[in-house]
Parts: sequence; structure tokens; C-alpha cells
Amino acid sequence: MRFTIPFVAAALALSVAACKKEPTTPPQPTAAPTAAPTAAPTAEPTASASAAPEVPTAWSDELTKEQKGTFMKKVIMPAMAPVFQAADAKKYAAFGCKTCHGPEFKDPDEFLPALTMKGDKMTAFADKPDVSKFMMDKVLPEMAKAMGMQPYDPATKKGFGCGGCHKIDMK
Repeated sequence: MRFTIPFVAAALALSVAACKKEPTTPPQPTAAPTAAPTAAPTAEPTASASAAPEVPTAWSDELTKEQKGTFMKKVIMPAMAPVFQAADAKKYAAFGCKTCHGPEFKDPDEFLPALTMKGDKMTAFADKPDVSKFMMDKVLPEMAKAMGMQPYDPATKKGFGCGGCHKIDMK
């Protein structure tokens, strides 16, 4: 059998083209994988990126306990530590879980001081004006932002407000 040069050249060109062509379907595994697939690398890889739980983008009461803990550690603490440390670097040098949850790790509304509403006014503004101003001007907006919420709006009675962390006693 005799092959002509044009035939050989065409066959060679087709075989080279076939080698460079992407497969139309991904190859299928022949056996079940023995390990769970790892997540694709993120823009900021960490040493244990595949083992780290996904960080929620906003707070929700439907988050699991693990998701809430991750959210607090990865979002809330980095956002709020500088706010408190700017107000009192010495007092809040060790800003962390215990700052809001206490040594027994209670819910913040069980650990932080209760606030009192008399009529439509928070008594803390008269009792502790400096702390109240700091909380309203600095803490509340940053906490709402970190939580993925709007600050509390008295007109609509919606948003993140003092009652997000403190118990509110109505008098």
C-alpha cells in the first residue's frame, strides 16, 4: 500500500489537532474517590482552607452554632476590636469572646448590662452619657454593618439596635 505525501501530511495534521483539542466531556472516574474532594483555592488561601468552615456573609438566627462561632471569630471580632480599642486601648487590649459573652460564655444579653427604657427614652443617656454616645456613634453602626444589617430605625422599628446585645427593661 502506498501513501502519498498529501495523505500523510493531512493525517499528521489531524492527529496533532486531536491532541490539542479539549475533551468535550470530562473523564469519568473508574472507582469511587477515597477522600472527600477539597475546595478550590480562594483568593486568600490558608494552611487549613479545605478544613475551615464557610464564613457566612451576614448574621441570621438560622445559622448553626458552628456557623455563628465562625461568623463571630472571622467577622465580628476583627470589625469590633479596633472600635473598642480606639476608645480604651488598655481596657480592651484583650478584646475577644469574653468581652461580650463573659467568662461563662453567656449570650451577650445575659452578660452585658441591661438597659432601661422609660417612656420612649433610654435612661443610659442621662446616667452614662459618654458611654451611651460611644455606643450609639461608634459601636452600633459598626456592629450593624458587621452583622450585615441596617442600624435600628425608631420610625420603622427595624434594624440592629441596642437590643441586639443588651437586655432592654421597659419601665
